[in-house]
Amino acid sequence: MIDIQLLADEKGIARTYLDATNKLVYISEESRKSLLEILGYPVNDDRALQKILDKEELEDFSNILDPVTVLTDDDEHQFLIRTPESLGEDESAVLTVVLGLEDGRKIERSIPLEQVEIADYKNVQGTVYDIRRYKLISDLPHGYHNCSVNIQSKKKTLKSICMSLIVCPSKVYTPKEILDGKKVWGVSSQLYTVRSKNNWGIGDFEDLKQLLLGVHRCGGQFVGLNPMHAGYPAVPDESAVSPYSPSSRNFINIIYISVTSVPELLNCKPAQDLIHSEKFQQRLHVLRDKEYVDYRGVIEAKLEVLRLIFDNVKVDDKRSSRGNKFLRYMEQGGEQLLNMATYDALQAHYYDMGVNAYSWEVFEKEYRDVNSPFVEQWRKDHYKDVLFYCYLQFLASEQLEDAFRCAKADGMIIGTYRDLAVGVAKQSCDVWSDVDNVFSPTGSIGAPPDPLGPLGQSWGLAPMTPDALRKAAYRPMIKMYQSNMKSCGAIRIDHAAGLFRLWITKLGSPACEGAYVHYSMHDLLGIISLESHRNKCLVIAEDLGTIPVELTRALKKVGAFSYKIFFDERAADGGYIAPCDYQSQAMSALTTHDMPTLVGWWNCLDLSLGKELGIYTEEEAVSLSDIREIQKQRILDSMHGLGSVSNDFPRDAKKVQMTLEFAKALQIHMCNGSCSLFSTQIEDWIGVEKPVNIPGTNTEYPNWRRKLTADLEYIFDLDHVKSMTREMTDARNN
Repeated sequence: MIDIQLLADEKGIARTYLDATNKLVYISEESRKSLLEILGYPVNDDRALQKILDKEELEDFSNILDPVTVLTDDDEHQFLIRTPESLGEDESAVLTVVLGLEDGRKIERSIPLEQVEIADYKNVQGTVYDIRRYKLISDLPHGYHNCSVNIQSKKKTLKSICMSLIVCPSKVYTPKEILDGKKVWGVSSQLYTVRSKNNWGIGDFEDLKQLLLGVHRCGGQFVGLNPMHAGYPAVPDESAVSPYSPSSRNFINIIYISVTSVPELLNCKPAQDLIHSEKFQQRLHVLRDKEYVDYRGVIEAKLEVLRLIFDNVKVDDKRSSRGNKFLRYMEQGGEQLLNMATYDALQAHYYDMGVNAYSWEVFEKEYRDVNSPFVEQWRKDHYKDVLFYCYLQFLASEQLEDAFRCAKADGMIIGTYRDLAVGVAKQSCDVWSDVDNVFSPTGSIGAPPDPLGPLGQSWGLAPMTPDALRKAAYRPMIKMYQSNMKSCGAIRIDHAAGLFRLWITKLGSPACEGAYVHYSMHDLLGIISLESHRNKCLVIAEDLGTIPVELTRALKKVGAFSYKIFFDERAADGGYIAPCDYQSQAMSALTTHDMPTLVGWWNCLDLSLGKELGIYTEEEAVSLSDIREIQKQRILDSMHGLGSVSNDFPRDAKKVQMTLEFAKALQIHMCNGSCSLFSTQIEDWIGVEKPVNIPGTNTEYPNWRRKLTADLEYIFDLDHVKSMTREMTDARNN
């Protein structure tokens, strides 16, 4: 009889955790059993379960090597070799290790097997195996190498699988200026909220370029973005607009393409005629003037013009430099790009036929498996449509890179910083095209119960399973970090706790019935460090909430920047910690996309809105409002105590309004702090009241759609913005 709870231990499923109140919580045996099912183990069928476990165990030892070994500069450079005990008794046995380096070099070494240290042994289904520790004698360069071994004796020959050997720096990349102690500020922007005179109803990559250059003129050194991950072009409705529930984390949301910046437009008169027509211009005028982003209207307008361009200009013409550039992009994107484009084209095909194809799960059966010959045939039959979506990804990638390049050429230290979502939706392209079988379609990432969410949270994001990731030599993770560290000087890892553990529940079950599953923090941080250096990309870990101390220490050691939100940084007595007492290896901020704006928070608009939406009862709203008044007073006390407001400024918070003057004082208050990075939001420059997202709501509030209340061009011309940013820069330089 298999001990299910011991098996759960072996598979990294936690028995306990410390909750938000620092209380030890025991995870139920039933929840741990359910997690094993999500990870692919048939816990209610002993025979089937035993068969899987036997296969896994035998596979581990018969392969001789692990599928992957990650080594950092701080590690002993060694790996494990598993050999039958009987082979160790054969003095003629010779071990040959062959290393294939990333740069094409080959290193080969042969030694008697008996000279390789035995670290342990194990009886596996009647055969005893020695577990040997092989120490590398060569200093390998950082990178992705491969290793294979063979053992030759008079009696037998054994050959291993090819192991991925990943050699990584022990710390992530940090720009020299920051390492030398320079403190900088920048802007965090939800790009879709940006208004401008020329965009098509949503902030685009041309706006991003102007935003970067405008911020730099004001003294800022970065612009942080919402996740740029690919969305669902054929499904631009309320359920598919969240940037944190994408279709793919490896590609870009094409809705941000600036159509008028596409070079091929110059050679396409039909597209130009359409854009300049009175009817189309009126359509754009309506899209720009809307208070909320009309995702469907925007994407339909852009796709109409982009398809005209594609149909009238040969974008893959080998005779032109542009055509060759696109073909090189296609070659670099490979199978992954084709799968992304095929998924988008398939969804559009179904919708054109009147089918609500919101997910690959409702495709016809033969198209639900990316490896199906039917999918390959469909791709051939609809190659032009697939090529069109490849072209859109090419344009998006090119424009995002162009914005970053312009910022760096202008002298920005960081430039763009991108946001990496914690996962992808179950209906996503990434799950559909999961050739490595790392996603669990029955699980959902979320959070355990806490005071703000007594029932826990289930985000509907498909988790990657730890064992499958390791068997795939972390390829999906590597590709994801490579994709997201392009065209930026920093990356923010959303819910960085996932580098150590994720709270996972069964889809459809209450979030409180989930459990934590552990991942190899050592390996993931090593890969992040390697890609960080290769892309010269600073790493910001969103470590808010309940973060295990092991992860906190590891993130600090590896050089990742912490995330400090002013309203969360409270002392034991309820007062607010002075920003000058924050750690330097961090990015601080007053507010985020998941919080009310400064005006909204100070005026308790989030509480009144929460009451309207049913988030708070009347009693809860009154209680929270009373607490808010105390918090406001403590903030004002702190600012007076630190000299962040003048002596003649009111000392009674009830007499203070969140004016532009007071908002400016708060920004300077933070800029005088010790964090290397400070992030401000344009909403708080111009007094925006409405939040962009209200956690815990779905259709109750138009999340991810609220625009800024002023055009980008206008904002940078405001006298108080010029004055405020000048003082922010001075404060950072002090």
